[in-house]
Amino acid sequence: MTKTKNRYKISEIEKHCIDSKKEFNVSVEAALFYCKLNSLPTFECKEFDFYNNLKSQLKFGWLNDKFVSNIDTYIHTKEIDGECPFVWRQGLKHDCSTVMELDKVNGHYVNGLNEEVKLEDGLVYGILKSSDLKNTVINQTRKFTIVTQKKVGQETKYIKTEYPKTYQYLTEHQANFDARKSSIYNNKPLFSIFGIGDYSFKPFKVAISGLYKTFHFTLILPQDNKPVMLDDTCYLIGFDKIEFAVYALILLNSNTTVQFLQSVTFPDAKRTFTKDVLMRIDLLELAKQINKTQLQSELEMLNEKYKLNLTLNLWDSFINEMTPVNNGQMAMFA
Repeated sequence: MTKTKNRYKISEIEKHCIDSKKEFNVSVEAALFYCKLNSLPTFECKEFDFYNNLKSQLKFGWLNDKFVSNIDTYIHTKEIDGECPFVWRQGLKHDCSTVMELDKVNGHYVNGLNEEVKLEDGLVYGILKSSDLKNTVINQTRKFTIVTQKKVGQETKYIKTEYPKTYQYLTEHQANFDARKSSIYNNKPLFSIFGIGDYSFKPFKVAISGLYKTFHFTLILPQDNKPVMLDDTCYLIGFDKIEFAVYALILLNSNTTVQFLQSVTFPDAKRTFTKDVLMRIDLLELAKQINKTQLQSELEMLNEKYKLNLTLNLWDSFINEMTPVNNGQMAMFA
């Protein structure tokens, strides 16, 4: 939605937050909306405490065609509000957790039905959920999942011949897959999943929870020489080089990024972070702003704490990876 869609001529827009538990005995967000009609339009809203409304708590709204949750803090980080050079993705979705998600107990896989499961390891990967993304670096998972496809819509008949134990297990629980309510699985191959692609199999990932209100990004390392998956409550970018992933991690966990995200997200949203929000982080601009001494210091801290032994030797390559090539190509043929 854009600010010009309905073209209401309103101004002096105010939101007065009400204690709904006190007033109505319900636990929901509530506010009184005020505006002036038939006037020169304005595109920001002042937020007040209904009980002490002498001074606004914050202002949110449109600023230079960007929708922000706190205009006063946003202006200090607006330079990085652009487009992320890497595409943020959601993790995989299967809607069949009792069958597809596994624990490992005494070396054996156990599903959500408390059944011991015999599988080949080929299609089994570690998986992380939003609640797992607490540490800065993760290389072990508490859960595992069966990844039946490498891209959405891929035929799954190959499982029968290449992974017969896995196929038998999945077939025995066909009823669980048939019970999935979402229409996205209609007319798709057996045991289909979504949110899967080349990016899912990148060995190094930087991820954030879409559900939790923690402005903190996590580096995901391979487990047993296999990439770790994330579920669809998480957002991720993937890398082939660990250096690129760590450089991105440092930038994303910088004070500038935290302040920017706090300025464009709303704490009462169902998902604090969405793909649209994360795609607004211009990592290239952020990389140009960061102090090299600070960057080196952050890298050394990560090296020491997580035994990474990385350098900044690939920093220029990382910058080149994020730099658009269109202008240069056009110049060559101009």
